[in-house]
Amino acid sequence: MTVVYEELAGSPHIAITQQGATAVRSFRVDWSDWQAFAQMLLGTYGEIGGTSRFVQPIPFPGFKNLLVAEITVDPFDPDSPDTQTAFSLQTDTNAYRSGAKVTAVYKTQFDGEGYSLQNLPRVPNGTYLVYRSELGAEYQHVPGRVWRWSSEDDPPVPDDVNPGVLIPTGSVQLSWLRVPAPPWSAIRALRGKVNASPFLGSPVGTVLFMGVKAVREFQMLKEGGVWRLDYYFSEQTKERSGGDKVGWNYFYKEQAAEGEHWVAIQDADGGAPYGAADFQDLFQFE
Repeated sequence: MTVVYEELAGSPHIAITQQGATAVRSFRVDWSDWQAFAQMLLGTYGEIGGTSRFVQPIPFPGFKNLLVAEITVDPFDPDSPDTQTAFSLQTDTNAYRSGAKVTAVYKTQFDGEGYSLQNLPRVPNGTYLVYRSELGAEYQHVPGRVWRWSSEDDPPVPDDVNPGVLIPTGSVQLSWLRVPAPPWSAIRALRGKVNASPFLGSPVGTVLFMGVKAVREFQMLKEGGVWRLDYYFSEQTKERSGGDKVGWNYFYKEQAAEGEHWVAIQDADGGAPYGAADFQDLFQFE
């Protein structure tokens, strides 16, 4: 469907901050076209023969990562509604021959071209990933009998002294934007699992999938809106001799060769505390 529009005088307005850019554009369209025009700006998914069809959102000119985040619709001339002889609260609203004023607010949605992080998961066309992370540490106490004081006679550390080992950790949030069909089954199956292959540049077994916060967005659209999925991961890295990095299934063993104290554990059936999985399944449509 072709929608005729005009950009109004005074548009656009652009603001640039440390957090990104914001732009506001105002348009005039026929009153009957405002929903179709909003859909054009935001992009849309639809099912054709069981396959998702995607129409790209229209970004702010010259900035592919500056996408519409909010739309408001007002009568262009609010004092001149069309005269209506029949009116239903369930099916009708006022209409205006003067048309609709559509105001679109654009915000930075993801890293621009040339600045994308390496090792991010692949996502379907038309969806976007935003990466956030925080540093942390976990303090693990180790019995004093494991250690000796570093002095001339190497006396043992008393049992009531429990030196701590600081384990570097990290919290990672991957926000998957504009998702039409979230992978609910994969989310349930992979929660509590560690990465079976390198993930976000981290070695096997060091990243634990904690879960997701899911929020519905743009619900008034004819196609039913899309989802924002905030995935949360926790990284734990322990170093063995030779520089090998190990993670969640490795625990401190008192009696071990130097540099080999972090050892994998398993249950009576040979199972690890945390199962391993391919996290790419989290970034595919259901």
